[in-house]
Amino acid sequence: MTLRDETAAGGTRQVRARAVVNASGVWAGDVDPTIRLRPSRGTHLVLGPETLPGLEVAVFAPIPGETNRFVMVLPQPDGRRFVGLTDEPVSGPVPDVPHPTEVEIGFLLDVVSASFSRSLRRSDVIGAFAGLRPLLDTGEDGSTADLSRRHAVVPGPHSTITVVGGKLTTYRRMAEDAVDAVLAATDLPADPCRTATLPLAGAAPRDRLARLVEAAGSAGSAGSAGSVGSAGEVRLVRRFGADAPYVLDAAGGATGWTEADLLAPIAEGLPVTTAELVFGVTHEGAHDVGDLLDRRTRVGLVPAERERAVGAAERVLGLGLGAAGFTG
Repeated sequence: MTLRDETAAGGTRQVRARAVVNASGVWAGDVDPTIRLRPSRGTHLVLGPETLPGLEVAVFAPIPGETNRFVMVLPQPDGRRFVGLTDEPVSGPVPDVPHPTEVEIGFLLDVVSASFSRSLRRSDVIGAFAGLRPLLDTGEDGSTADLSRRHAVVPGPHSTITVVGGKLTTYRRMAEDAVDAVLAATDLPADPCRTATLPLAGAAPRDRLARLVEAAGSAGSAGSAGSVGSAGEVRLVRRFGADAPYVLDAAGGATGWTEADLLAPIAEGLPVTTAELVFGVTHEGAHDVGDLLDRRTRVGLVPAERERAVGAAERVLGLGLGAAGFTG
């Protein structure tokens, strides 16, 4: 097969493979035409901190006329509220970036308004985004909400193994099942799977993580320069868990910048730290502004905030840091 580099570097490379794992999501049918999907669009909203003030717990708002279907309202540490999601069937060509519709936005606002007995308006929405679920077409009539969300591993032509469906919370099981299918179809050697016994990156017992948050929050004093650093350290622990000290050390080693610089917010009113952007380039494979702001830190969920953060992202990318460490 021919692999084509779609980055600025360009170029192609020929690869011979005994099996190909098709993990292309909603585009799985383009790789293996025997796979039939019925994509479903899930739209989410981002509400500002001033909306639904005082909310500190997740709320499952029931959808009128439905059974076991809810709209979730999830408060975030930075004060935002994430609201979602819809379940709308999608037909026709699959877009690279799906966009929410005004009908879906209105639907989500109406369900939440009914549950909180207060009217939410379109102006309360500071951001909206959508994703597509790759649901297997079972050939049965009914809405996409009735289709299974479980993942499937399907052998296909030309030694292709398709893994499709599932959820983010089951990605390790999906990967294990796909590799097992490859091994069953080929003579590739393999040792027993170790993934199931390996902890997630940054995972630690709750009491240890609580101590890390407490230690970070107590650093510095109110009104001092240390208070900015402590807020940044708390954010790193919340995002990277027990790996937070490593993230900060790696960012410092790559740039030579002080901890105060690395823990400072990338723009006024944004909690994302410079250390996160640096780590995104050196360890998470970020290549451009979109990688850093839309796919690593999610700043891009709110267009106005993304605009304020572009300068910081360009500054870090301009350092010329390499992946898997750094070259400078």
